[in-house]
Amino acid sequence: MKKTKYNVPFVLKGKPFELSTWTVRKQEEVLKETAKFEDKLPEKELEVKYHNFIILKGLREIDANVTEDDLKDMHPDDKIALFAAVYLQGKRGIIVQEKKDFRKGKNPKQSK
Repeated sequence: MKKTKYNVPFVLKGKPFELSTWTVRKQEEVLKETAKFEDKLPEKELEVKYHNFIILKGLREIDANVTEDDLKDMHPDDKIALFAAVYLQGKRGIIVQEKKDFRKGKNPKQSK
């Protein structure tokens, strides 16, 4: 499967790059990092911090110089798109096993 090339001005000085697969391990690391701020930030700010940590975790694998301030200068729609790109990278879907109905030729479905 061909990976999408991304281009963000503050990552690799604007050169195209590919994102690595988002994993449970990375998710757990982000949750641990976010937990440090639970008692210090209101819920909405904590949610923003969580999303920033996900984006930063994905981008710092490509360019260690990316900062949270870089994200603050983005357009909100671009930041949402970047979050989705990082978080959904490598998502394959899960096979849902159902009873096979041979009369109607139905097969197991794949979730989206």
